[in-house]
Amino acid sequence: MPATLSSDDQWIHALVATLPGAQFAYKPEWDTWVLMVAGKLFGMRGSHQELGEIITLKGDPADNESLRQEFTAVVPGYYTNKQHWNSVALDTGEVPQDRLDDLVRESYALVRAKLPKAVRESL
Repeated sequence: MPATLSSDDQWIHALVATLPGAQFAYKPEWDTWVLMVAGKLFGMRGSHQELGEIITLKGDPADNESLRQEFTAVVPGYYTNKQHWNSVALDTGEVPQDRLDDLVRESYALVRAKLPKAVRESL
């Protein structure tokens, strides 16, 4: 995955910019783009051999399972804890954009909630 942000990923950059303390940055050692809040990962934007372009996001385990049953484009998280993370195939267009936006926000909220109180209040 290139270090240059593609036009297809501008929506992620724009959405992350609205989340207090969140960053969307390239991580060269992983060769992927990461979504972080206060140094904690809440998402990754990468590629998968079979799924194509993906975004991997943290979610509630019960919600994750429901999403996997609702959408064939949602699978257990690639290179992550399969219970707590989902990967969404972006090339299929199966998951509506507003739902993708909600999933990013939910992932951010889950990770932010686990930050120390002082860190949360500083965001």
